[in-house]
Amino acid sequence: MLPRFLRGWRFFRFQSPKTHSSAFHRLRKMLRTEEVHLLVIRPDRLGDVILSTPVLEVIKQKYPKIKLTILVKEGVAPILRGLAPVDDVLIFAPEGRHAGFHGFWQLVSDLKVRDFRFSIALQSNWKIAAATYFAGVSRRVGPLSKMHSYLFYNLGIRQRRSQVEMHEADYNLQLLKRIGILPRSRSIPTQVHVSETELGRAQQWLQEQGWRPEGRPTIIIHPGMGGSALNWPDTSYHDLARSLVQEGFQVLVTGGSHEVGLLDEMEKETVPRLEKAPGKLIFFRNTEGRPIDFLAGLFKHAHLVVVPSTGPLHLAVALGIPVLTFFPPIRVQSAIRWGPYLLDESRASVLVPEVYCGQDFKCLGSACHYYPCMKSLTVNQAIEQVRLQLQQNAPHPSKSGPKSG
Repeated sequence: MLPRFLRGWRFFRFQSPKTHSSAFHRLRKMLRTEEVHLLVIRPDRLGDVILSTPVLEVIKQKYPKIKLTILVKEGVAPILRGLAPVDDVLIFAPEGRHAGFHGFWQLVSDLKVRDFRFSIALQSNWKIAAATYFAGVSRRVGPLSKMHSYLFYNLGIRQRRSQVEMHEADYNLQLLKRIGILPRSRSIPTQVHVSETELGRAQQWLQEQGWRPEGRPTIIIHPGMGGSALNWPDTSYHDLARSLVQEGFQVLVTGGSHEVGLLDEMEKETVPRLEKAPGKLIFFRNTEGRPIDFLAGLFKHAHLVVVPSTGPLHLAVALGIPVLTFFPPIRVQSAIRWGPYLLDESRASVLVPEVYCGQDFKCLGSACHYYPCMKSLTVNQAIEQVRLQLQQNAPHPSKSGPKSG
């Protein structure tokens, strides 16, 4: 007999959108009435995972009997464990347990033992897509965009995310059409879980640095990012932090282990000029490998987070913290796809250079007449938006301390 891989074409043909309306009806009935094991796949970075959480919520709302497992990398797992829709978190370790040829078959084994009947890939990874097939997951939803996706997803939907026709979270939700769910855009917010332990540790750390919860409002500035988009200039972050401390705010500057140099330079440029300032400036460098929910715990004590297009932006939004953020005009980096995903858009200020870019994928650099366009976003504009957000959502230093709850 032919191996299952070569016999798969029959199943693919059966699942063709032109022929399987009755199969979809049976599929949806099964999801409503049986305790089916379903795997949601999102093996990439913090922001991408957070923008996937509305998918988890709407699946459980529509099909409460489902046992839902999410496959992610270890670094983002803490903010998912404890979320109401999530029954289990499975770790994908491409540089460890699942590395190489033997790691692939280990991944197949890890999936097979859990007896998943459905998988929904929100980000297509060829190794995971193939593993779901060889593990016997019979119904595999995913975005049809890469060669392997046509081979391994038998309930795929054609998506061209680089066209930036909608938000990343809505691209994720669009895939749920294959299991009978049609949610409205921005009807379900993003969410993260922060344990009481990490909340307590974060507050203790802040107090050890001289922060006082009953004191003046706290603004967090997270200036670093992974380089997936253009950022606001470092010197602009320096000037903003200095101005806010001089106004009397408690300012916390946060950064990961790879952003230590960035924060060191910021401290060198700002601290000597703030000796008599009424506010306070604190730096958090994650050199001890603290989990991501510790950063979330710090964010929970903020009235506003200033952050570029990076994962901590979506972390702040999911925690309900107002944000000020900076986005470039390049199409694939734009706020249309990667901006704050909010029900109430007044809780975010998004600053974008007012230039004609015309670029779809990357900055032309000095060949562009407007380069560097991110520099055109001034510190005064940022301060104006800080004041606006605090006026709408949080107190000014002259008013009471942090909001409760």
